[in-house]
Amino acid sequence: MSGNTSINLARIYYPVTTLGPGQRIAIWLAGCDRDCPECISPELKSPDSGTYVAIAEIMTHIERMGSKADGFTISGGEPFYYPKGLRALVEAVLSITNDIIIFTGYTLSELKELHNKDVDYVLDNISVLIDGPYIAKLACKRGLRGSSNQQIHVFKNSEKYTDIENWERGMQVVVNGDRVITIGIPSVDGND
Repeated sequence: MSGNTSINLARIYYPVTTLGPGQRIAIWLAGCDRDCPECISPELKSPDSGTYVAIAEIMTHIERMGSKADGFTISGGEPFYYPKGLRALVEAVLSITNDIIIFTGYTLSELKELHNKDVDYVLDNISVLIDGPYIAKLACKRGLRGSSNQQIHVFKNSEKYTDIENWERGMQVVVNGDRVITIGIPSVDGND
């Protein structure tokens, strides 16, 4: 399926150590219509914040990184804004690893209610889905979710994700071209 399929790519970075276990390749997609107040990535809401890139080109870039990634983390924007492209991306990275985390503003039940074969394929083939809108008054201090309403669904590789709700958080600061980007989930005052 990934042949000529493209997706709206905002950025890709390796190694990321703050969005899952090990050294991961993180992929951020551009475009989101969820409009969560106090969004962690407001700069990625507009589809214009990314560029449509063929999945094959993304995979070539990943190969050039020469990395042995421990997994992939896909965020945004909203990854499920592009169900066909997301499916093609997941299909492609499955050739490297089946340890894929996706962050989404949708809940798992909302995604299942779409009855979309591309969405269903993604859900059947990823390790972890962290779902739900970010709600600032429910902000967490630990784990890979931003607020306590968000759910962490571990579908595969459960041995890697033991006690994921209580993991220590960290932030990476990287320079990407002429921009400084922070990667991770901020620790803010809030619930544990």
